[in-house]
Amino acid sequence: MIQERHVKDKLAWPDGRRMAVTLTFDFQGGEDVKPDKNGKMNHEEWTQAEYGPRTGIWRILRILEETGVRATFLTCGGIAERYPEQVKAIVQNGHEIAGHGYHHEVARDLTLEQEREVIQKTTAMIEKRTGKRPVGWRSCTQSPNSLQLLMENEYLWNSNSFSYDLPFLWEHDDRTLVELPRQPFGDGRTYGHRDSGTPNDALVIWKGLFDDLYEESKLGPTFCPFQFHPYISSRPGRARILKEIIQYMRKHDGVWFACGSEIAELTLKLDANVARKVVLKEAVGS
Repeated sequence: MIQERHVKDKLAWPDGRRMAVTLTFDFQGGEDVKPDKNGKMNHEEWTQAEYGPRTGIWRILRILEETGVRATFLTCGGIAERYPEQVKAIVQNGHEIAGHGYHHEVARDLTLEQEREVIQKTTAMIEKRTGKRPVGWRSCTQSPNSLQLLMENEYLWNSNSFSYDLPFLWEHDDRTLVELPRQPFGDGRTYGHRDSGTPNDALVIWKGLFDDLYEESKLGPTFCPFQFHPYISSRPGRARILKEIIQYMRKHDGVWFACGSEIAELTLKLDANVARKVVLKEAVGS
C-alpha cells in the first residue's frame, strides 16, 4: 500500500529563503475539446484552446524572460508532437518540461493499462522532442492507479493533490515520489473559462495567496505554487496581470523561484530516510 509521509519539519529553502514559488503552466491546446455526439467539433472552443500553443506561448516566454524567472511547463504529449518548435523554445529558455497526459485524458476514466500507456507514450514523446526524459507529472484528475504508475515509470514528482500546503512524500516498498501540492486558485478557476472572468479579480486572488503564505513564512518555510495555462493567461489583458503578479512577488525578500524538479530534489535531499535508501541502493549496485 502506498503511504504518505511528511517532512515539513526538515524543509529549508536555499540560502535561508523564506518561501519557494513555483510557476507551472499546463501546456495543452484543443485536446480537451471533443466532438459532440454527432461527431461535430466546436470550432470556437477548439481555436480558443489552440491560441496557447500557436500564439500565446511566445508571449508567456517573453514575460518569463523579462521578469527573469524559470517555470515548469506540464506538457501534453500531443502538444510536443504537434508543436516541436514551441517545446524546443521552452527548453532553450531554461524552463522545465514535465508530463500532462497525451491528449489531456481524464485519468479517472482510464483503466490501469490505458493510463500506463498514456504515461509511457507521453514520456517517450517529450524525451524525443527535448532529448531529456521528464520527471514531473500532472494529469487531468488522478486515478487510484496514478501514483503506482508514476513510481513504476521512475517519476520524481507528481502535482495533483490539494490536501496540503507543503511538499510531502509518497512511499511504496523502495520507491518514493514527491508530491508538490496545488492551490485551487489557478487561472482556470479565477477566470472561470477561456473567455470569461476579470483580470484584476484574478490579481487580487493571487496576491492574497502569496501574501498569506509570505506572512506565514515568518514561522517557517512556505511553498507557493501557481497553476496557469498558456491558452488562458497569455491573452492580452490577462498577460499583463501574469507579469504583474510575478513582478510583485519579486519585490519581496527571501523568495526562491524554482522549477518543480528543483523543489522535489531538495525535498528528497533533506529527508534522511530517502537519502539512506539512495546510499544503500548505490552500495548494492557497486
